[in-house]
Formats: sequence, structure tokens, C-alpha cells
Amino acid sequence: MKVIQPDWLRSLSCGAIAFVLSCGYGDERAIVRADGEIFEAVARSQLSDSAEASTAATSGLRVDSRPAGDNAELAATPDHPRPLDLAEAADSLSPSALHSIVEQRKDILKSVGIEEGGPFNYPDCGGARTRRSTDSSKLLPAPKCPDFVRRYVTVGLPFRGAAQLLGKVRPADAPTPDSTGEQWTVLVTESSVGPGGQQWRQYVNLFRRDSASGRLALIERFLLSWAE
Repeated sequence: MKVIQPDWLRSLSCGAIAFVLSCGYGDERAIVRADGEIFEAVARSQLSDSAEASTAATSGLRVDSRPAGDNAELAATPDHPRPLDLAEAADSLSPSALHSIVEQRKDILKSVGIEEGGPFNYPDCGGARTRRSTDSSKLLPAPKCPDFVRRYVTVGLPFRGAAQLLGKVRPADAPTPDSTGEQWTVLVTESSVGPGGQQWRQYVNLFRRDSASGRLALIERFLLSWAE
């Protein structure tokens, strides 16, 4: 009998697979597995066309394998507000579990064809709004900004369940999603820098395991904070 593994598991290193299948506590294994599925979904969503995955490394897209919020360097991009958090205590993870998550993310990015690394550093390239002159249709020169747009994405650790933050940002007329089944909340930050300056966005995402496919699927996504 042929066993078909999900994409996220096929892309893992031997060490990460060993941790997910046999090592660590059950709760940690669940988080490592959920992170793999969510991170792969976020990474693939950043590609404008799946057919372009093979050229993603030269398209200016970079995704960080480090969980956002766990490393001060992830907040190094200038001119954006302090990232929000989920305001609830996340599951604590052992160093080995965190290491497995980072290595797992690196393997996923390699499999998808996206460059892995830290933030782009353009300290003298201001926000996009600061690049506009009194004539709003005309852009001022942006010295020391790159000649083409470069995008940088970070993904936080998954939070088990639907975080209370979702209830605060969900529009009043939006229906509340079905709360049954396995759910995870994760923060995703997206920043870009190019000839027009820098922009920064932070989103909260809710994933729920689909009963038909057995995989975690995005069911809600809201903009939390931004800067231009």
C-alpha cells in the first residue's frame, strides 16, 4: 500500500519529521504540525502565481523562518508601529520544538522556492507617504531605496483556538465563523520597500481544519495595523 504524505510533511528534514512523529510532548507535536501546515499555506499565498514559484527567489520575496515575536531583529524594519500581539498566553515550547519549527520552515521555503532570510535593511528609505510632494500625483525622489520592490514576510507561532483579538477586529456585520473543530490563530506581517518607499502591514489569520481535506484552511484574515 502506498502512503501519501501531505506537502508539509514531505518537505520536512529528517530531524523535523522525527520530532513530529515520535519526540516531544503531544501538545508540542500538535503545534509543530500546525505550524508546518499554516506556514506553507502563508508562503504559497505570497506567490502571485504558483507557476512562478521557480523564479520566486529572484522576484524580491523573502520569508523569515524565525517565528515573529521571538526575536527582536524581526522588528528591525523602520517606520512602522509596534507589532500587536494576541494578548493571550501562547503554548510554551521547548528549545528543541522551536528548533524543529525553524528547520521545518526552512525546508518548506526551499521546497516552495522562496528565499529565506531576515529583513531588508534600507534605513534611509522612508515610508511611502513621505515620498509624496504637495502635488499628490507626483512622487519625490526616494534616495537609497531599491530600484525594484522587495517584500519581506514574517509568521508568528500558531495560537491554539480563535484568539479574542479576532472578535475585536471582525466587522460588526460579519458572521462569526463556525467554532467547531481544530482552530489556530497566527499573526502575519508583510513589509515592502521599493522606489516609492516602504510599507508595512500586520494581519491576524484564523485557520480551521477542513473535515473533507483534513488540512488547515484559512477562514478569516483581518488587517490589524499598517504604516506607509
